[in-house]
Amino acid sequence: MKVSVMVFRVPLLLALSLFSVSSFAVPSLCTKEEVTEWSCAARGKVYSLCASADRSPTTGYMQYRAGKNQKLEFSFPEPREHPKGHFLLRLAPRGASLSFTNDGYEYLVYEPLAGPTTINVSKGQTTVGSVTCASATDTLTLTETQNRFKLLGIYE
Repeated sequence: MKVSVMVFRVPLLLALSLFSVSSFAVPSLCTKEEVTEWSCAARGKVYSLCASADRSPTTGYMQYRAGKNQKLEFSFPEPREHPKGHFLLRLAPRGASLSFTNDGYEYLVYEPLAGPTTINVSKGQTTVGSVTCASATDTLTLTETQNRFKLLGIYE
């Protein structure tokens, strides 16, 4: 009896370990020289927050990117600039949100402590787009990320 239980446990443990490893493999639009602060995949597209490795309170850049098949379709800000004055990270009761405004549209990336990350785009009071991430890096809620963003002047 013990042998049959073990036969089923090993494949189950192996399958679970492979699942957890694959869940961390979120694609990114950042280059290998950049830091991926956050990334998500949804509806065949990738959304990433990329930063220069040399970011500090006065140097470096951060850029939100969206694209498909490694082709960039949207980036903010353009050109690459320091994140202060462009991005704002806020703590929410059960997660964190990153927001920015571009050409009258407000972008809000909401990362809950549990559940899928969402990206909402609104103009005024009207939501004009919403995406639910199929997979995400879940890094905005990390204390390490919040401390780094506080140093950059983009944490409220």
